[in-house]
Amino acid sequence: GILLYGPPGTGKTLLARAVAKESEANFIQVKGPSLLSMWVGKSEEGMRKVFERARQVSPCIIFFDEIDALAGKRGAEGGGARVTERVLNQMLAEMDGLEDLNNVLVIGATNRPDMIDPALLRPGRFDKILLVTSPEEKGRTEILKIHVEKMPLAKDVNLEEISKKMEGYTGADIEAVVREAAMIALRENKETKFVRKKHFDGALKKIKPSVTKNLLDTYKKIEDTFLKSAKAAVPMGNSYLG
Repeated sequence: GILLYGPPGTGKTLLARAVAKESEANFIQVKGPSLLSMWVGKSEEGMRKVFERARQVSPCIIFFDEIDALAGKRGAEGGGARVTERVLNQMLAEMDGLEDLNNVLVIGATNRPDMIDPALLRPGRFDKILLVTSPEEKGRTEILKIHVEKMPLAKDVNLEEISKKMEGYTGADIEAVVREAAMIALRENKETKFVRKKHFDGALKKIKPSVTKNLLDTYKKIEDTFLKSAKAAVPMGNSYLG
């Protein structure tokens, strides 16, 4: 299994879908809270059926979005704690139980890796943990090109130059900037035929980056404290912390 963690909007879900497409594998997406049921045993049954389906259609990728909602730390207080504990136990049993998972890859995504039960982080489960953060300058330029593909741009618009100003912007932020630039151009003149540099500058003033230095420091602290200590609690084998 692979655990992707990082700030919202950095493309963790998109990355999992891209892996499925490139590998030509079947793809099952599970949104964390959707498996939880008020009826006793229904949540665990839902988890069991997900893995059963994956075995039937292998090669298959199971993607758990917002996995912290399903696999929170055991022993936590709260009315729903017992349900999530049972779901977590079912997931642990499915991932390395008596019935092998042949040609099935499990990918989890979360914004809060410190809330996940450490038992999931041992080798054989989520033994590869990868931080997904904001794209670098070249990546930002490519994302800009995708979102402006059908947008009429004036000659003064330089995407590389705009990209340099977007440090800390996630893919979702970049999409929002392009959309806002178009809206600014239309508000200025609804008969306009081009989006200009000044419109992008105005959008950058309105849309701020989601990934700040303070946020990266928080994730670094989580990695140094919780994630590494969780790995240290079990034999490392051939796993690594990405």
